[in-house]
Amino acid sequence: MFVAFAGDGGTYAISLQALSGALERGHKFLYVCLDDEGYMNTGIQRSSATPRGAWTTTTPVGAVMPGKPQWRKDLTGIIAAHRIPYVAQAAPSHWKDLMSKVRKAIAVDGLAFLNVLADCNRGRRHDPALTLEVTRMAVETCYWPLFEVENGVWRLNYRPRRKLPIAEYLKLQGRFAHLFKPEYQDLVAEIQAEVDRRWEELLRRCGESM
Repeated sequence: MFVAFAGDGGTYAISLQALSGALERGHKFLYVCLDDEGYMNTGIQRSSATPRGAWTTTTPVGAVMPGKPQWRKDLTGIIAAHRIPYVAQAAPSHWKDLMSKVRKAIAVDGLAFLNVLADCNRGRRHDPALTLEVTRMAVETCYWPLFEVENGVWRLNYRPRRKLPIAEYLKLQGRFAHLFKPEYQDLVAEIQAEVDRRWEELLRRCGESM
């Protein structure tokens, strides 16, 4: 089996057409997207994986815009719609889950796709020591849920005992520091509402209770 690694910029946008074609044709390979939510190695520009409200060099915070104005693309859902044998979303903070999914993906007789939340402390503007805490909070707030789609069957792999507010994730990163100013509180509420909506949609797909 071939294994391909790429970032979110190349996967979500630049190479999506080629990737979709390969998925449709059924080539046997494992594709791993390391999603750090931006074009981090070329200057911290926004990508379609960048969340709404995030500061980047191409979505600066100011009078014109409060960071990126669009919602991030649901790439994992898009890949799952191709009906390939195995699709999963993972995070390094939950390493046992990540290892299990890698083993499953390698063992698949056919196509597999892993979307793994990565971290760039320079682009996200936080102390490198917080790397695992940032990814853990992405999971605990249900911003980055852990799930898999195996032969078309959606399965939730982790459900927080207590779903934390999205502000707990945002406040760890300097790219969202402006959102905690009074004039942007409505945007934080909008982000929370979108996280809740996507989480509830995932629960329904997985046959889980709300």
